[in-house]
Amino acid sequence: MLDWNDLRYFLAVTRAGSLAGAGKALGVEHTTVGRRLGALETALGTKLFTRSPDGLALTRAGQEILSLSEEIGARAEAIERRVAGEDTRVAGSVRLTASEAVSTYLAARLPTLNEQYPDLMVEILSGNRAYDLLRGEADLAVRVREVTEPDLLTRKLAEAGWSLYASGGYLARKGSIENLESLTGHEVVGYDDSLGAVPGALWLAEHAAGAKTVLRGNSIVAALNAVTFGVGIGALPCFMADAEPRLQRLTERVVGVRPIFMVVHPDLARVARVRAVMDFLIDVFTKDAALWSGQQVS
Repeated sequence: MLDWNDLRYFLAVTRAGSLAGAGKALGVEHTTVGRRLGALETALGTKLFTRSPDGLALTRAGQEILSLSEEIGARAEAIERRVAGEDTRVAGSVRLTASEAVSTYLAARLPTLNEQYPDLMVEILSGNRAYDLLRGEADLAVRVREVTEPDLLTRKLAEAGWSLYASGGYLARKGSIENLESLTGHEVVGYDDSLGAVPGALWLAEHAAGAKTVLRGNSIVAALNAVTFGVGIGALPCFMADAEPRLQRLTERVVGVRPIFMVVHPDLARVARVRAVMDFLIDVFTKDAALWSGQQVS
């Protein structure tokens, strides 16, 4: 007989493209995923995946049941959220997704939340991947882009300002910046295409034509570290760089801004443990508004 719970494993494999990826997403061993997937294929009497150079690919039968499985998954998650909404205790876990840079900021402030709610555990899903809140991949998100899903609740937390920074060691080696509109003769730390839309990357694209790009990466934290160690000049978020004592801000003005949003599914917004984390986010971003805007120079 078909075990409906096995469809959850089927969907996870479909999204991840591998047993290992699905196991990581579900918090189980890949062998467990393989066993449950095998049980589903046995119950249905057909193969759902074939192996390809890129991982696991859906068979024709797998493609035919995908949309139905997604509907069942969405219904099951709606039931779970509805039941969870009756929970008025601030206890348990909340999965919060945020970029690597924002995660660093939040981790430094989480002890105050832990002191207030000792039975609450925040699980930070860090990275540039946009977790799907409608599918239950995370409970709450802090995003640095406009939210297009109409079924989600959003609240703007801050405007993140960006400016130019260099280490004292770099300035001693290469000299000060004479003209911020042109970095000719200097070395810069840039970003790859995955971060090409961030304010720092856009500013460098316009002003750093005469400079030598000595490092380019897909991580803002890695760029911050490189600038801190004297690799080159960087265009960085002020909330991170102003807090780093080894960096010197090259101009008080902000060279770009980006909005920061809190995003949550409406059904989870009334769950006590999720509400507690939402209130925490609103509080810390409000208190640090000047730091986020870039108007505060440390």
